[in-house]
Amino acid sequence: MNAEAKYRPEIDGLRAIAVIPVVLYHAGFAGFHGGFVGVDVFFVISGYLITRLIDAEMEKGAFSLVAFYERRVRRILPALYLVVVASMAFACLWFFPNELRNFASSVVAVALFGSNVYFNQEIDYFTDGVDLWPLIHTWSLAVEEQFYAAFPLLLLALRRGGPKWVATGVAALSALSFLWALRTAPIDPQADFYLPQFRAWELGAGALIALAAPERFDLGPRFRASLAGLGAFLLLSSFLFAPRNLAPSLWSLVPVGGTALLISFSASNTFWGGLLAARPMVAVGLVSYSAYLWHQPLFAFARFRFNAQPAGAAMLLLSVVSFVLAYASWRFVERPFRDRRRFSRTAVFAMAVVVGVALIATGRFIAIEHGLPGRMAAVAGADDIGAYRKHCLGTDDLDLTALTRTSGCRLGVRDAAPDFLLIGDSHAAALADGVDAAAKRAGRSGILVAQNSCLPIPGLLRTDDPPSWPTCRRQRDGLLDLVDRLGVRLVLMHARWDSLDDKIEIDRELGGGAVTAAEIRTRLLRTLTALASRNVKVVILTGTPTALDDVPEFLARKLNYGVDGEVEPQLGAFLFHNRTAFNLFSDPEVRRYATVIDLYPFFCRDGVSGRCAVADGPRPYYFDRDHLNLFGSMALAPLLAPAFE
Repeated sequence: MNAEAKYRPEIDGLRAIAVIPVVLYHAGFAGFHGGFVGVDVFFVISGYLITRLIDAEMEKGAFSLVAFYERRVRRILPALYLVVVASMAFACLWFFPNELRNFASSVVAVALFGSNVYFNQEIDYFTDGVDLWPLIHTWSLAVEEQFYAAFPLLLLALRRGGPKWVATGVAALSALSFLWALRTAPIDPQADFYLPQFRAWELGAGALIALAAPERFDLGPRFRASLAGLGAFLLLSSFLFAPRNLAPSLWSLVPVGGTALLISFSASNTFWGGLLAARPMVAVGLVSYSAYLWHQPLFAFARFRFNAQPAGAAMLLLSVVSFVLAYASWRFVERPFRDRRRFSRTAVFAMAVVVGVALIATGRFIAIEHGLPGRMAAVAGADDIGAYRKHCLGTDDLDLTALTRTSGCRLGVRDAAPDFLLIGDSHAAALADGVDAAAKRAGRSGILVAQNSCLPIPGLLRTDDPPSWPTCRRQRDGLLDLVDRLGVRLVLMHARWDSLDDKIEIDRELGGGAVTAAEIRTRLLRTLTALASRNVKVVILTGTPTALDDVPEFLARKLNYGVDGEVEPQLGAFLFHNRTAFNLFSDPEVRRYATVIDLYPFFCRDGVSGRCAVADGPRPYYFDRDHLNLFGSMALAPLLAPAFE
């Protein structure tokens, strides 16, 4: 039977089960913290439906790549392009230049079917700021689009070896993808989340259901009902008890397995199939694609323009609005474009090319023009990034000649041999301008050696930034040798020290594993005593407070749009999040070998319950939430003077 003719309403019911938690999760409702599982459900459904369609047509000798891609264009692009164009209009109206530039670049990525690759490179999905990206959710569409581009060609190739090769090949590749995802998850969870090679197994699970055709198995109605009930239990459990880690893992087998069982054994004439095929469920499922498209832009613009709060009345209203818009776009965009009598193949492909090229051209123009800054006043502080962060973050070559000749890494006076180092992570690079000013006043010369997410304690690595590990290892392993070669007399250490509380592990090349406070103390003291034996003074510069929002952006929204809210963190919260660091730095043995200079009192002057300043009037100290800009770094220069005494 032709796969297109055999409509299964329970599949639309499954789509409803997937999309509602996704929307409410992105709206910030606590009871739906497992809503991200809906994307896993969508992947399994897509793999199933596409494979069923292709396999049925191949069986009849009627499969056509052109016809297949035509159906995908009709299904995906009209509603997607509508949402992107509408989002671009509001972005141009409300976004500041930096935000509009980033948005425009994401539009180009969406039009090129590569937004997952773009977002993997540009933004950490596991941070709060991701909520302000209107098209961040299109990463999953990109994964599916990449799957649609390659999968038919794979099936055609496998069919040459006979029918058995198809299922065997899909199963083998799916297993390989799953194992690869498991291996990558602890090393690079960001890539594991975004990229198709680590998601292919979920689509492959759906494909295997279509190839196996479990409806033909003689299992008996009771056993089928039991398997469908198990699937419902697994799927419900995955929504309710999902871990906070969003990257694919062994746990992902729960929602994928539950969805697979429901697809396989919940035909519409069964209990579970009847529930899924109920008219309200099917109605939501029919508009689920458009609802998925609309909800994130609505939420992002509401958060940016009106400071809409998670789980608030506004977000609940917008959740409803997303389904209203979904019905409208399904009724007046999706359905008409699927009708071959209204839009021919030529017309559909022409629309896809013309609109796609227009989006790419518009996006590139806006990005090249730096977000069209003439639309509104510049955001103070956003581009006030110190020279050291721009030119000397991620120093990979510790060759003495290269370091001393690289002016971008030199601190203090330039006409003297360097006798001090500033080591640390991106926060050290952000502070380097203030260190440079203080060193010049003291007549000292030094070098910055910094890398993203690289704590100045050898053997410890940040779990959330695996790409930084190789350079971090080289910098930390080469520290003592660099001290000896330069004849260094002073080492300054600065970093985002709150990482010691929840984001570090022992370097896997040294055995790996969780880190205890005692282990951190041992490793720090090992470095301090090694430096002390070389008659090197060590100064530890404590952390700076992390704001509650992007500071320049928040101040600009407050000035331009009158948004209300807090951006200043409480001192008590800062001390709590840095508790491991402050306990460590108050240790008598640590104090024996290192001088500690607290930087936070500059910002926090009203006691533990008071808030910490993030700006001097309209001028922010930060260029984001936690990195000092040039103004903030220079403001701390007087506090750094004792380091050079």
